Amino acid sequence: MKFLYPSLTREIIRDLRPLRILHYVVLALLGIAVLGNDEIIAAFFTNKETMLVFPLFIVALTYAAVFAIVTNNIEDLEADKLTNQSRPLVLGTVNKSTYLLAGIICLAYSLLLSFLVQKEMFFGIFAISTGYYLYSCRPFRIKKIPIISKLFIGLNSFVVAMCGFVLAGGRLNHFPLSWVLFILLPLSLSANFVDLKDTEGDRKTGVKTLPVLFGERKAKAFIAACTICTYLMAAILINIIWFYPLVTLMAVIHCYLLYRKPYNEKPVFIVYISGLLGLEAILFFHKYLPG
Repeated sequence: MKFLYPSLTREIIRDLRPLRILHYVVLALLGIAVLGNDEIIAAFFTNKETMLVFPLFIVALTYAAVFAIVTNNIEDLEADKLTNQSRPLVLGTVNKSTYLLAGIICLAYSLLLSFLVQKEMFFGIFAISTGYYLYSCRPFRIKKIPIISKLFIGLNSFVVAMCGFVLAGGRLNHFPLSWVLFILLPLSLSANFVDLKDTEGDRKTGVKTLPVLFGERKAKAFIAACTICTYLMAAILINIIWFYPLVTLMAVIHCYLLYRKPYNEKPVFIVYISGLLGLEAILFFHKYLPG
């Protein structure tokens, strides 16, 4: 595709949103981290037969993300004209039908790659892509339905974590319930900060996000409360004394960035992902850390 449509490829890469993709890569790592078996995890990353599975999962996830981004941009074109004016369709730098075809080809490649690597990866990528299609696209457009829309995002986050867990050697029914609740409730609810920058466009197009339903002030208060609950639950699950002050500091920084004006999503995302990476590092190396 790069050689046939170099300008289209450039636009897709420019609009790839690496922080959001990284968010799902980190969630997959969380799924591996909660497996809790050091020997199985070490073998997964070092065994010649499995060491490429996770990198290939990231590749498949990235190509699937292109389809999600393309279809979302097509559906949200009118809203993006107000709040995301650098998107390719708004700028007119891509042809809509060719753009959609590129997204479909990327999804097909993602599914084919995952199918060739491991059936569990295929089912995971298929479930994630289906979830985002139902969330973003007509006739479903579940993102317009309050509460249920965020449940879909939470379920997608859980599917990604489950992919990491199963790819590394875990069984579906062995995924710890406490971490299921952590991902589906406080973590997913705190991720509502991604809607703050799109409030005006969502309001105009009838997408009922928290900022649209309750206003920015109340939405930020709710997101901040969920963020604090996320850090607190992580600390309780880890239950290491010195982790509590560290978590408190991270929560304070996170909430400060939520309320800092003018609001900027990028530093919030960086702290959010950094917190998850720190949590995973502790889960991976807890045996070597002081209690």
